[in-house]
Amino acid sequence: MKSLKKFIKSDTAFAWILLAPATLALILIRVLPLIEGVGISFTNRRLLNDRPTRVVLFENYIRVFTQDKEFWNAFLFTLIYTVFVVALSYAIGLMIALLMNMKIKFRGLFRVLLLIPWIIPAVVAAASWKWALNDQSGVVNQILKSLHIVSSSIPFMANPFWAKLVAIFFGAWKNYPYMALSLLAGLQTVPEDTKEAARIDGANTFQLFFRVTLPQIRPVTVVCTTLMFIWTFNNFDNIYLLTGGGPDGASQVISVLSYYSAFARMNMGYASAISTVMLVFMLIVAVFYIKMVMKEDKE
Repeated sequence: MKSLKKFIKSDTAFAWILLAPATLALILIRVLPLIEGVGISFTNRRLLNDRPTRVVLFENYIRVFTQDKEFWNAFLFTLIYTVFVVALSYAIGLMIALLMNMKIKFRGLFRVLLLIPWIIPAVVAAASWKWALNDQSGVVNQILKSLHIVSSSIPFMANPFWAKLVAIFFGAWKNYPYMALSLLAGLQTVPEDTKEAARIDGANTFQLFFRVTLPQIRPVTVVCTTLMFIWTFNNFDNIYLLTGGGPDGASQVISVLSYYSAFARMNMGYASAISTVMLVFMLIVAVFYIKMVMKEDKE
């Protein structure tokens, strides 16, 4: 009894009291729907309840892994899309971060401007890109034809290859500001005396960059690229708003496929199975991320 009273009066108990509302909200909003979604994946539940719901155990998962070519096509493109978006975002972000780390005029203004793609709502950005890339009146095709680069309009949204390419560049354009800001913060932590010592030892600009700067920002690089991989792999709005997964499913990612399975084909059980597979894959990536972060902290 005395130990209980002592615990109630302790800082630990006060901390748990403060955490209780947020923890309860997290359970109600995140944990319970997640558990329900995994449970639905083992049933044949439909959105309209036009047939009795029954437990089918692993039938949906067997279909996902052995029978659904659409899922594997979406999974493959999701990986390709994610890898290229992260790689392009990192390359563009690193170049901009290096530029913003220099002492140039209007540096503060440039830092604000680089945030524009990130802060523009996805629906507005997608609508702007679709208008610019329209094969009839889009400004991009008009410029290309006026410069005699192409003789006829490029069907950016109607051609599978171009639709995939546009989706990747759109994703990189939306995400590079986050990478640029994160890498800029990392660059500003690189000690100037370390770079100065490398210059005295005869290091040129490229040696200074690859042997001093990049190793110094490696922890930031690992964290940013891993987090962006998770976010991009799970992203729904960019693809859905820009291409809708078309043409003919060419640019479809797993999140869009899950959405169509649930709300267009009314198959909630199968959509939940697809989402659960995504969850397991992301958990594996998250474990890898945590191990990488712990390794960086030890170093």
